[in-house]
Amino acid sequence: YDQTIKRTYRVGLFDCDGLRVMTASKYTVYMDFIRWELIARSKLFKAIVKRGLAPTLGSQKIIYRKPLKLWSKFDVILENAGWDEKWVYNIHYFEQNKEIKAVGITRALVWKRDVPSVLGDIMKEIGGVEKSEPPAWVLDLFKKDKEIIEKSQIIIEMLADSK
Repeated sequence: YDQTIKRTYRVGLFDCDGLRVMTASKYTVYMDFIRWELIARSKLFKAIVKRGLAPTLGSQKIIYRKPLKLWSKFDVILENAGWDEKWVYNIHYFEQNKEIKAVGITRALVWKRDVPSVLGDIMKEIGGVEKSEPPAWVLDLFKKDKEIIEKSQIIIEMLADSK
């Protein structure tokens, strides 16, 4: 659960747009693959299944630096950035020829019936520390997520009322 793992992939034909570079939506797919692999290979999987919980992505931010071209190999490196009582934070590096092509930062939680689970309890059960504070820059990326959702809801309601 707290390891850094690395996997090598190749940009496939159906990963690309018309310009033969990997389309933005595929980066998130590769990020999901490696996060699920980390869960499946760790004690987290058993603890989550035993409790009937569902791991869920809460938010993600991606910075695209340079394109990954058709048929080229690239690595996805997953680093655990820490966790608190609710969220697990991960950093995903897309690397090719020792150069960062993109970086994705995610926060995820585990929940049951729309109620987030206390992550500290799960971490204790699997032998981890109760809390592993993420770097401030990672926390800052997600600071306004709730505010953005609330403002978006107001806009949607205003648009619905104007019809």
